[in-house]
Amino acid sequence: MDTRLLTRLGTLRQVEIFLKVAEKKSIARAADELFLTQPSVSNQIKKLSEALNIELYEVIGKQIYLTAAGDHVVQAGLELFEVIRRLDEDINALKGFKSGTIKIAVVTTAKYFLPHILGPYCKEYPDIDVEFKVGNRAQIIERLKKNLDDFYIFSDPPDDLDIVRYKFLPNPLAIIASKSNPLSSRKKLTWNDLSDQKFLLREDGSGTNNAVMNHLKKHNLTINKKMVIESNEAIKHAVIENMGVAIISAYVLSKGEADGLRQLAVKTFPIMSNWYLVHLREKKLSSVTDHFLKFVLNKHQDILPMKKIEAQINKAIKKY
Repeated sequence: MDTRLLTRLGTLRQVEIFLKVAEKKSIARAADELFLTQPSVSNQIKKLSEALNIELYEVIGKQIYLTAAGDHVVQAGLELFEVIRRLDEDINALKGFKSGTIKIAVVTTAKYFLPHILGPYCKEYPDIDVEFKVGNRAQIIERLKKNLDDFYIFSDPPDDLDIVRYKFLPNPLAIIASKSNPLSSRKKLTWNDLSDQKFLLREDGSGTNNAVMNHLKKHNLTINKKMVIESNEAIKHAVIENMGVAIISAYVLSKGEADGLRQLAVKTFPIMSNWYLVHLREKKLSSVTDHFLKFVLNKHQDILPMKKIEAQINKAIKKY
């Protein structure tokens, strides 16, 4: 094996520091997260650049931009640390115990049910650390493209990426209104009954918005008035204040009527979609991540409030 590059590459710590700078696009923010001084971070990146004899980034204004070489170092660094992490987990598994780290990135609505899965898992396997990040669909797709995590949770996985998807939960999208909205006392509604309502919608490109638009097109339905809000929590509170109605995942209705919300029984609703656990097809799962995958697929029905979710679905469907 030709080790000439290895002798010039510097330390793994230098690569790790550079990855953090590339992620944060700021030496100051990277230094804060790494608990280092800014001069120390700058010095380590300078040593790495000198070892490779090429510039890894440039500063335009106050913004850091990676060079082509910097992009290559980032990609190689991510792959390198992923291999090291898998090696550590596999060796621990051979020793007869499970420890390691699982990284999960989820779209915002998934945060309402993910703790129901992580809680029992972490309790049963306390030596395994779980990290999860929350973002909108575009942000999570970007993380997926860069292979930054082990798993991703979507209700609407991207079709243009080579991924493996595991369907593991239903995701009913229900129409909700404030208890003070006159529609909330009606037992049976059609879409025309909602014609004067303002719909509070997620932004274009979100999984919920995609499902709603496809459903409306399929049934030849239109929305007359709408307001775009890029947060499920903000939509929920806006509905409570009777600013409009919304089509939102049943998982957001964690407290239901206790929050002042009512699920409306409207013909052709709820929209039935699903939650998917996703990873890149080329992703090599370690023993720990493979174990987590099997745990989720085999036990989710036992640890999630499925009866409550199914009751919400049936409540709306049975009237039609």
